[in-house]
Amino acid sequence: MNSPSASPSAGDSAHAVRTRYRQSESSAARWRLLTDAAGALAQDGARPSALSTVLAKTLAFLSLDDGLLLVLKDDALHVAASHGNVPPVGARVAHAMALHTVLQPGPVAPLVRQDVPSGLRIGREQRTGLEVLVPLCLDGKHRGILALLCAAAAPPPHPDDLLTLQALATLLGAALANSRAAPRVGAAEAAAILKSLTPRELQILALLPQGWTNAAMGEHLGIAAGTVKVHVERILHKLDLNDRTQAAVRAADLGLGS
Repeated sequence: MNSPSASPSAGDSAHAVRTRYRQSESSAARWRLLTDAAGALAQDGARPSALSTVLAKTLAFLSLDDGLLLVLKDDALHVAASHGNVPPVGARVAHAMALHTVLQPGPVAPLVRQDVPSGLRIGREQRTGLEVLVPLCLDGKHRGILALLCAAAAPPPHPDDLLTLQALATLLGAALANSRAAPRVGAAEAAAILKSLTPRELQILALLPQGWTNAAMGEHLGIAAGTVKVHVERILHKLDLNDRTQAAVRAADLGLGS
């Protein structure tokens, strides 16, 4: 017969295994989202079909219902991709206070709101259980928003999921800014290259073609310039490149940057 102390130990061990499994599954889902998005954008750039694919995969990743990709043009937000009970592609969206906050200059983290009214939903009932607004940087400025929401109550995304959304927003912003240039790397090769990078490294790789200094990238991402330098060095090592100029060229080959 087992002693009383043996059961908690076995239970703790089983719990630890389940926790590690869930963490592993979550990590794999984040990688799938980023590599799938990078592949779609590398193959088709900022075409509507690619943007729609990325938006649908992001909503599935978070188990949310409705989403919008908004781009600021002529002082108005235009819908570039749409899914669910929200305005269609081509519609204009008014600047509500929450959207205005996300578009402010300087580092801006994703804005997460729960049980609030949202002007992004269609219909008389505009209250939403969860709304996540992620800024998109185009040409060095916040000129777009990745908006994800659902009508029912939902828990806020995990911090690692928010970091993944920020990396995804960087990829989207770079693709939109570089929409006139065709990527020179196929989707399969792009996915293989980008799979080796962390979400933060993906963000920095996408910013390199813009010629920003480490300090400028650090200010944009809300991290120290020294941390950016370390990430750049890791990117060079992982992609077998000699300097940041080669990294910027590789990012352009992948359809990233401007």
